[in-house]
Amino acid sequence: MLFIAAASRRHVAVLGRLPGSDRPGTGHGFLYGDMTMHPAAEPVPGVLEVRPDGSLFFGNISCVRLAIRDRVRTAEPPPRTVVLDLADSYHLGVPVLDTLDELRDELHRQGIALHLAHIRARAAADLDGHPLAARLGPGALHPTVYEAVTAARCAQGRGVSGPGTAPAARRRFRRRGRGRRSCPVR
Repeated sequence: MLFIAAASRRHVAVLGRLPGSDRPGTGHGFLYGDMTMHPAAEPVPGVLEVRPDGSLFFGNISCVRLAIRDRVRTAEPPPRTVVLDLADSYHLGVPVLDTLDELRDELHRQGIALHLAHIRARAAADLDGHPLAARLGPGALHPTVYEAVTAARCAQGRGVSGPGTAPAARRRFRRRGRGRRSCPVR
């Protein structure tokens, strides 16, 4: 019981682009880190990147959802996309998926898109069997925060240049194709 009580209070970090982390020519973009631990990290305008510190499960998902809602409400400028980094979640149970679906609905009503990043193999299998996968669509599921930010900025009509993106992303975005629409560079 004490474990569930302690685990239910997860910190939800707001992420920012770490300056100097771009690796030109490698095909990898910027790295993102907790802005409270990395004061030089740069927010990406219009995109709120968040990461719960720890795995999501039935005992903490409601608190995480409320924390994300609070961060959306206080973000300046207001986000048009929320990127949820699931790197620490290796399994997504039905209560977690149901709550993420509710969060997606809430954000959608506010005109905010939800993108998921760093989805582990088992978590991806869990997601595939839930209606949330279809509601999000394949364009909202990404292997990295960098690719989620790039896709969000493209969807916002901002192209992939600017804070949080790099020229390597423009090349990769065009090359990959795989059913994704091309993003104009602006």
